[in-house]
Amino acid sequence: MELTIDEQRLITGFRKLTPSGKDELLAFAASLTRRSNAEEPSKGETATNQCKLKRREPHPEAEKTPYFTE
Repeated sequence: MELTIDEQRLITGFRKLTPSGKDELLAFAASLTRRSNAEEPSKGETATNQCKLKRREPHPEAEKTPYFTE
């Protein structure tokens, strides 16, 4: 798996943390995840400020079947 320089720095920084620091960081990340999930509307709810999009047009050129031309 290829990682960017920033990702590699994050991993090495995490590995240098103390066990209590790792626990604190993981708890903070979990709280952010819970908070972002709470902000998203449920599947049954609809927003009043949304517009309906047109149905997708078929794009045969995007299908995985190859075109044979002579």
